Amino acid sequence: MSRKPLRRRQRASHARARRQRWEQVGVCAVDSGMIWIGDPAYCVTPDADSHPAATWMEFCDQVEGMDGAKQFNFKLGQPGLGVCVYSGYGDGIYPVYVRRDANGRVKEARIVFELPE
Repeated sequence: MSRKPLRRRQRASHARARRQRWEQVGVCAVDSGMIWIGDPAYCVTPDADSHPAATWMEFCDQVEGMDGAKQFNFKLGQPGLGVCVYSGYGDGIYPVYVRRDANGRVKEARIVFELPE
C-alpha cells in the first residue's frame, strides 16, 4: 500500500482539527472593565474621522448604563463603527483565541473573560 494517500489523509485530518480548535493568539489587557471591537482605522489614530467620542469622559458617558454591550455608529448613523463590551469581570488580562478556515484565515475570534480559578 502506498504511503501517499495515508499522508494526504493525515494532513487533511490535521487541517480539519486546526479549523475546529480555538488557538490562543494573544491577550488583551483591560483597565476600564470593557473592550472595543472594531476596525482601528476608523477611530484609533488622531487623523481618523470616526472617533466615537472626543474625550475619555465623553466615551464613558456614552456607555453608561449599557446592558453589557453597545453598538457604535458612524457619523451618518449607520452601524459598524464598533462594539463596546463590558468584560463582566472588571480589569485584567484576558486571552484572545481564533479559529481558522481551511486556508488558515481567521474566521472567528473570541475573548474569554471568565477564567478558570
